[in-house]
Amino acid sequence: MTFFQSMLTHTAPALPDPSVARWALHAAWGLLLAALTWRVGRRLHPGVRGLGAGSMLLWALWPGSQSVAFGLGLAFQSPSVLAVLLALAWVLPARPARLYSAFTDGHGSLPNWPTTLLTFAGVLLGWVLLGDMLAWWPVSVYAWGFSPAALVAVAAVLALWWMLGGYRVHRLAWVLALALGFFVSLRLPSGNVWDAMLDPWLWLVLHAVLLRRLMSRRRV
Repeated sequence: MTFFQSMLTHTAPALPDPSVARWALHAAWGLLLAALTWRVGRRLHPGVRGLGAGSMLLWALWPGSQSVAFGLGLAFQSPSVLAVLLALAWVLPARPARLYSAFTDGHGSLPNWPTTLLTFAGVLLGWVLLGDMLAWWPVSVYAWGFSPAALVAVAAVLALWWMLGGYRVHRLAWVLALALGFFVSLRLPSGNVWDAMLDPWLWLVLHAVLLRRLMSRRRV
């Protein structure tokens, strides 16, 4: 009973160092904004794209209230570790097509079912956390994210999904595993595993991806 109680407890969570968390917030927003700037400007000259992406990164890393990350942090806190890694994976050289193939059957059609299932799980988790924020549930689901049991549960779900998906999801699975490993090492951004794997903006993107997949299946 002591072991299970220690696994479920969230009264003394392992939290990130405050100074590390503060700079990580700036770095996370900087990398995310730089990746989006690079992707949006894909039709521009690489030098112009690089200048724009680098400027966004430096602006986010700038200390104090003049940083773009300062306002974004006040409004939205920190982006999830997974969101940042997905954005970086999307813009790395020769990676977009490879990462996209993890969401498809290899021929460009949407979707392969393991990734659809994981996308649905992310959408469902977001709704559960929203209900928790509105005090709809008798227990705090968000607080459970500070417990070791939640980390084990997330790792088990990802491992099972990886085994079921096989070669169709292995590239995306490495991104998910890296995000989880980053959280275990540094406990960023908040010490809560839900914050490391999901954030409001990523949740909205998952809605769009899931809707696109459902519409694609209906057309087929």
